[in-house]
Amino acid sequence: MRLHIELDGQVREVTIAPGGSAGTLDVHLDGRALTCDVRDLGDGRLSLRLPDGVMLDVVVEAGPQPGERVVHVDGRRVPVVASSRARRRATGGASGSGPLRLVAPMPGKVLRVSVAVGDLVEPRQPLVVIEAMKMENALSAGRAGTVREILVRAGESVEAGRPLVVVE
Repeated sequence: MRLHIELDGQVREVTIAPGGSAGTLDVHLDGRALTCDVRDLGDGRLSLRLPDGVMLDVVVEAGPQPGERVVHVDGRRVPVVASSRARRRATGGASGSGPLRLVAPMPGKVLRVSVAVGDLVEPRQPLVVIEAMKMENALSAGRAGTVREILVRAGESVEAGRPLVVVE
């Protein structure tokens, strides 16, 4: 998962992936790699242990817009937004003709499919919600169109790159 976070007025890129062993995450912050031990405390609360032994309390909340999160790290509020570049790549681009194929940007579980075949959708309208790493990720339409195919259902596990919805 690729995120952009804002710290002290500076936007920084963070990439998060499952680590090599259970209970770890590989985090790349501005190109620097860290492997963190993670303990899920429930209700959006995590405990992270960094490689240098520093412990951080993290609370994740839904943000004001779909796909946004507010993360509190040791009490410090950090707005988080999924990378727009990652979204464009995952959706096949926001413009052009031909079908728009919404694909899973990461492995996870489909929580909701918010549209049906034949529905008209608007740009940035949420189509599918996937849970990955205990966070809900709303995947949206890159442009207006009509839903032609729904290739998943709620409760189904998906791998990164799997097609979810086709919009024409």
